[in-house]
Amino acid sequence: MTEPALQANAQSANVKAKSTETGRSKYALPGFILSWLVFAAILILVPTSESLTEGGRAALAVMGWATIIWLSDGLPLAVSGLMIPVLLSLTGAATKLPEAFSGFTSNVTFLILGCFILAAVMQTTGLDKRIALTIVSRVKPNVGSVLKGIIGAHLVTAVLVPATNARGALFLPIIQGLNSLFEKAGEGARARKVFTMVGIGFASLASGTILMHSHMSNVIIAQTINQAVKKDVITWGTWGWMNWPLLGILVIMYYWVNWIMKSKNIEVPGGITEIRRQKEAMGKMNTAEWIVLVTFGIAISLWATEQIHGYKMALVALVAVMVLFIPGLTNLSWKRVQSNTIFGTWLLLCGSLSLVSAFEKTGVDKWIASHLVGLAPAWGWIGVSIFICVVVQISRLGIVSNVAAVTLLAPIVAAMAPMLELNTVAFTMMVLNVDSYAFVLPISVTACLIAYGTEEFTFGEFVKVGAPFTLMVILYMVFIMVPWYAFTGYPIWVPTP
Repeated sequence: MTEPALQANAQSANVKAKSTETGRSKYALPGFILSWLVFAAILILVPTSESLTEGGRAALAVMGWATIIWLSDGLPLAVSGLMIPVLLSLTGAATKLPEAFSGFTSNVTFLILGCFILAAVMQTTGLDKRIALTIVSRVKPNVGSVLKGIIGAHLVTAVLVPATNARGALFLPIIQGLNSLFEKAGEGARARKVFTMVGIGFASLASGTILMHSHMSNVIIAQTINQAVKKDVITWGTWGWMNWPLLGILVIMYYWVNWIMKSKNIEVPGGITEIRRQKEAMGKMNTAEWIVLVTFGIAISLWATEQIHGYKMALVALVAVMVLFIPGLTNLSWKRVQSNTIFGTWLLLCGSLSLVSAFEKTGVDKWIASHLVGLAPAWGWIGVSIFICVVVQISRLGIVSNVAAVTLLAPIVAAMAPMLELNTVAFTMMVLNVDSYAFVLPISVTACLIAYGTEEFTFGEFVKVGAPFTLMVILYMVFIMVPWYAFTGYPIWVPTP
């Protein structure tokens, strides 16, 4: 389920997408037909009740349709994003057209649109690659040190390139350049596996959970929580404050991967000549790049201080876009920037938020949650949290799109919290953040799928590294992040009033 921009990057790097090699595309037509059968079956066969209204049943039918479409690649993700509000309107799940398209008009969706355009500007100027190469080129010539540089570069680019898959594609040629320095056997093979798994896959996701705009799923989670508690408790600033300890997962990732692959002290043949060669080939920063960097920096500062000045993040992002296209300032070509902007992904996000909103308004989220709560064991908040997180990871095995998965899970998880007598903010954020670390299979996250497409590691090797790492993430969320959320004012064991 790669976006068009990622497909172009992968093609330019001569990497075959494993999604086609594994035969996913052959399920598109059967999946498309099945989606409509499921849609019709829910509308006709599922009875209404006091807890499941006709509008709720209609929203449930749209969810069933979207689930099959996303699992089978029955439609492009962008088209599915457009169809969701159409179906919500036609079925009566949303009684008014503006309600059906509510995900297309919210503050956060225009924030992400502005960020996507700013990211495209950085790709057009090459500034994103320059920053990544600059950081990686300053480390010692061994695998452990280079890996630290790659992780650091991911953290910086996560601020500037707000799309995990785009970051994976950005690092693809950089990692391939590094891999070319190593032999394909022995120590060299282990180094290549580590750089590919982490540099293209793991780090793309793990670096994107810290700041709200760095990962689209963060936006859905924040919107879901705010809708559930009926006020805007999660802003850009509060998201960063509540989630900065997730940096610890990057530390765990670094030591775990190096330990399991025995790669930390492997020397890089010829030092880091290839990285420096790529960096030097880019020349010095020009005026346009400096203007882009400063503009993005000012925008980030204004996002962080929104509660002081009161200007919405979306307005700041869109004004920043306008500034970069002032005649004579940067001479950027809109045509080139437009081709690098992942508008299709934005349409998927908007449609997803519309579906989340419909779930909340029709009450179908509570209806589903009431049926699932009975499955949760009476093990206290620790046992319930671990159990739900494991269930979430199992449900992720067949869904490549993280946005699609969070869209389906977010309203249900938020509705389960009060039924389990847990805090809605802490429980929802903890469980859904776990979803972003779906590293059990290489086909569960698009960035990992791109990494798998390089054929540097096998399916089994990825599972050997990724499955235990995913379990570590779950334990980290429960025993580190949950107490931290309590410190920030949201103890999971205290239900939201």
